Amino acid sequence: MTRQLMALIVGTLTLVPYTVNASEPTPKMAAQPEFNQVHVKIIMPTEPADHHMNRPVVESWIAEDMKKFGQSNFTAVTGWVPLDLSPFGATDVWDGTLGDKHHCPVGADIPERPEDRIKVQLSGWSPGGAFVTVSLKDEPGSRVVAAVKQYENTYKTLKGKPYVAVLIGPPVEKPAAETIRKN
Repeated sequence: MTRQLMALIVGTLTLVPYTVNASEPTPKMAAQPEFNQVHVKIIMPTEPADHHMNRPVVESWIAEDMKKFGQSNFTAVTGWVPLDLSPFGATDVWDGTLGDKHHCPVGADIPERPEDRIKVQLSGWSPGGAFVTVSLKDEPGSRVVAAVKQYENTYKTLKGKPYVAVLIGPPVEKPAAETIRKN
């Protein structure tokens, strides 16, 4: 038994040369694509008396499109809200409050991002779940204004439909690594 134990110990401690072919180095993980940033702004129809000084600005290109749509009384109820760019993320855009009127909250999502295009979908505004889907070129500077067609005007003081402005900006810059100062 001691011989067997001794043979087992010597066998385990003996190194047997073995040839191993070198493999290719492990590839680095592919860098995540840098998506252009997507911003949305919600525009609501209002009476002139409903305009408040502390409302977000309605840019001239939005105002021009609103007038083309026949909407002369409107206000922005949000500033530019950046959307969550992750594939499974959504963004709360507006809480639904406009003065003393309450609408359903509005959320946004990017359901598709095919090559060179982007689809943005917003839903909310009313209990029936009004929504708007826009598709535009996925490049910085692309912009569009779209009407929320399914919106039912249940509030007598509101005249018209809500609108959504979508603006594509450049990818979000990653902060540079901190530099160490030498004294």
